[in-house]
Amino acid sequence: MYADLHLHSTVSDGTNTPEEVVKKAKEMGFAAIALTDHDTVDGLEQALDAGRKLGIEVIPGIEISTLQGEEELHVLGYFINWRDETLIKKLKLFVESRKTRAEKMVRKLNELGIKISLERVKQIAGPDFIGRPHIAKALIEKGYVKSIPEAFTERFIGKNGKAYVERYKVNVEEGIKMILDAGGIPVLAHPGLMHWDYGRVSEETIIKYKGMGLKGIEVFYSKHDKNTTKRFFDIAQRNDLLITGGSDCHGDNGEGRLMGAVKLPYMYVEKLKQAKAKLISGF
Repeated sequence: MYADLHLHSTVSDGTNTPEEVVKKAKEMGFAAIALTDHDTVDGLEQALDAGRKLGIEVIPGIEISTLQGEEELHVLGYFINWRDETLIKKLKLFVESRKTRAEKMVRKLNELGIKISLERVKQIAGPDFIGRPHIAKALIEKGYVKSIPEAFTERFIGKNGKAYVERYKVNVEEGIKMILDAGGIPVLAHPGLMHWDYGRVSEETIIKYKGMGLKGIEVFYSKHDKNTTKRFFDIAQRNDLLITGGSDCHGDNGEGRLMGAVKLPYMYVEKLKQAKAKLISGF
């Protein structure tokens, strides 16, 4: 029995609906998945309903965008109460800021002579989540780029790109607290992609996050090589932190992180459940 605990849908920046994500996971033989859309819980009802119908376990999750100084860091949350009013209120700030961010990026592109419209980007995105992939699709439509990865470069809307605008984020401690306050288990996402602490996130930094309430590390990840996986596995073991894993699949968007790239043994899901039970009991 295997799980994939890091999946995205069209509710954030994926290309498959929540129902399609669940269906695909079922077809691939997964026993459990977690839908962890960026800074939103809007797809969880659909995913959970699909899971019940198809007979696959769906864990309600989220991926919170936070900042460590000038660096971006993501915190995954598992078994959250997605109906928590305080959580929903805070997440609305992310939604509104994304709309403002999209407006600024389209304006910058226009100033560079790139003729795409905000109205078209909104049509592509739909009524709720709007992000860089939707701007990238508008660029593809107009023939400025041939793929989403090509749009995510310094020429356009890649990190530090000519039309890039930083998005709204909370700090790491606030992100961890958001998850804990919603009854969830906070886990450091893809630590092997972090680039501070002289090129990689240090054990000392992870211990600091544990002091803030961090409960686990995403050890098994589609872009972690064997040495990186072993390093963070050992750190988790030494520091009594939970071990999770996932593909970070966004669907067919050209990023190469596809469902099935990580098959997390189900025993790690059981340990997450035990941690959730301890949170509920207070012990």
